[in-house]
Amino acid sequence: MKGILIQQKVFKAIDGRYTENISEEKRLENDEFAYSSIILNLSDSVIRKVGKLETAKELWDRLEELFTETSLPSKLFLLEKFFRYKDLSKNIDENVDEFTKLVQDIKLTGDRT
Repeated sequence: MKGILIQQKVFKAIDGRYTENISEEKRLENDEFAYSSIILNLSDSVIRKVGKLETAKELWDRLEELFTETSLPSKLFLLEKFFRYKDLSKNIDENVDEFTKLVQDIKLTGDRT
């Protein structure tokens, strides 16, 4: 999703890094575009959890809270899965893909600074 917002040049509505002086109207337009881009890519069940939020930043932050698990048990589970990973039924490309996914999931459980 971040990639889509960057491509549409509206991720600044979320990270707040406007480098140029833009009008409040343009900021609001960017926020609305980012918000709608995110909402349109969510399932109905997720929309029910976040639908009352008003800005793209609020929406983004709430989705991070809902879907980025950073607890110690979660991290330990992922580390165990990482070190025990072996699937002989998959070819090398599928194994590398799964291994890479595990590495990314472990990184996501780290500090969000």
